[in-house]
Amino acid sequence: MIYKRMFDYEKEFLEFESLDRLEWMDYDTRVFKMPVIFKRAIDLVFEYHRLTYSDFGGIKRLRKLVIEYEGYLAQRKTNDKPFSFIGSGVSNLIYPVLQAVFDLDDKRREVVLFSPDYPIFHSVVESAKGMPIVIRSLRENDFLPTVDQLENTVSTRTAAVLFSNPNNPTGKSFSREWVNALVKLSRRYDFFILSDEIYIDSLYRDQQPVHIAGVNGGYKNYVKFFGPSKDRPGMTGIRCGYCVGDKRLLPGIEKIQMVRNISNGIISDYLLLLDIALRYKELSGVKHPDLKYFSEPEITNYTDTISNNMNLQEQYNKRIVAKLKNHPKVKDVIPPDGGNSIFFRYYKDLPAPDFVREFMSKGLATYPGEAFMLNPMDEGSWTRVCVTRDIDLLEKAIEKI
Repeated sequence: MIYKRMFDYEKEFLEFESLDRLEWMDYDTRVFKMPVIFKRAIDLVFEYHRLTYSDFGGIKRLRKLVIEYEGYLAQRKTNDKPFSFIGSGVSNLIYPVLQAVFDLDDKRREVVLFSPDYPIFHSVVESAKGMPIVIRSLRENDFLPTVDQLENTVSTRTAAVLFSNPNNPTGKSFSREWVNALVKLSRRYDFFILSDEIYIDSLYRDQQPVHIAGVNGGYKNYVKFFGPSKDRPGMTGIRCGYCVGDKRLLPGIEKIQMVRNISNGIISDYLLLLDIALRYKELSGVKHPDLKYFSEPEITNYTDTISNNMNLQEQYNKRIVAKLKNHPKVKDVIPPDGGNSIFFRYYKDLPAPDFVREFMSKGLATYPGEAFMLNPMDEGSWTRVCVTRDIDLLEKAIEKI
């Protein structure tokens, strides 16, 4: 089955300005506050750097900081020092990493994907001339693939397993036991684990993130993708993210990125540096040299603002889950472990075009499950609500369903 991508539906949505967007990914910063330190950081960039190009692959001290920070998260000191590379968002980095994997062994072209998951993965694999092998996850396992499904799918032909953790769109996270099994399979068949972990810091407080580098004992055959746009209001438009992993891939990544994107902007790189430095300080107490430019009240404001946003996100998510569970035209809901979206099933199973038209007739815009590689006639008409806006506005929109 050929699935339409998100942008195919965007063209339809943009023709109707009056639609309420259920899946709008930009945070409303009137509700989820942006830390004032980011505004001060932009002023500093103007004062000290002006608007210049950044270094190729990111500011050098940012790349060094990423490796140090990720080493702390994994709680492992290993001899296989990883590479780090900065790009204009996580999505921008997936293609060069995957192409670099293929460059290491051109005979392996199979890439295992999960359904549902982030739809760009499928497009990237096709663009890189890989062969997508899709595991169709089941609702009874919260649409996460099981260990048995993994074992029955990977082989000596597998180049990589590419997935999001927590899953997008369900918000469900993978257990340590599942990650252990994936790592063992990676060692047995020598394939890469490519993990988009952009939502990992937005897990609820009672959820413990599993850092694959720690389970793996290092970065061999592993790449992590991360960025601040999904848990830091005001950062979506900055377009910044990083990948960190097996250093054998770096020459291939550099070859691709030299053609695609010579360098990032200095503002994006510096704001990413500041954000990672602040995350690192909050967890470990280590104060990066660049934090000397900011006052303690500004740093405290960052910590307090992010904490309040996370608490608000969890409250809003649970409120929307309850709203959907009590809705007469909602058949099923998956409560997430974190993140900022809720995946739910409409009471009628409609072909994707009919689903979109039905919702648009109600004044609503949202992607059908087909955009996440689900067949609505087999698996139901699933879609998502992005909980990034005013809760009253969202609830009024949901009442239109």
